[in-house]
Amino acid sequence: MAAVAAAALLVACSSDGGAERSTATSTTTASTATASTTTTDRPHVLVLGDSNTVFADAEVQAAMREHGIVADMHGIGGFGLKENDLWLAAMPVLLAADPDAVLVALGTNDAVDAGNAEAFGERLDRMMAALGDRPVVWFTHFEGRPEPIGSSARMVNAAIRAAPSRWKNLTVVDLASDLEADPSLLRADVVHFSATGRAWFAEQLANAASRAVSSLG
Repeated sequence: MAAVAAAALLVACSSDGGAERSTATSTTTASTATASTTTTDRPHVLVLGDSNTVFADAEVQAAMREHGIVADMHGIGGFGLKENDLWLAAMPVLLAADPDAVLVALGTNDAVDAGNAEAFGERLDRMMAALGDRPVVWFTHFEGRPEPIGSSARMVNAAIRAAPSRWKNLTVVDLASDLEADPSLLRADVVHFSATGRAWFAEQLANAASRAVSSLG
């Protein structure tokens, strides 16, 4: 039952309108219902994220189309690897279309609690094992948040940066320094992207997806 509930949660297209519990599932193909079963000669990537992925959905779709990539996007506000059991239970459905690569933008919400930040590395390993040997790209997040969250944010990012030493199919795109250097990319809450930041984030995802699929030859 847990697997069924998780799959329904991650696959259903819905939004409750809340900033932190909103959910978005989308694809750059014309029909979400047939995206996972339609054969295409375009590269296909799976994107897993939180509210920043939800809010940047339109921008990411447009950027992916510019790169000729089909993106199957699953963003859930408030989620991180602290919901790893739900992500893992839904993984058979998420991977059913056999994506060429997976992009993961999770970690911001794990920094809110020190215990979740400490557990992040082990949870990342569990997700990587479930994703298989396909290329995976993981994005870091903003570290300059008020303490004690700032310390936890740095801990989460450190775990992300360390992970490629254990997972040879994992590449890290480190966004933290750019986010620190350009305050215009974030809203006043220093968590969510501004309009400028959403467009920038979308390009980061699309460029990373293009590099990942190009590496497959």
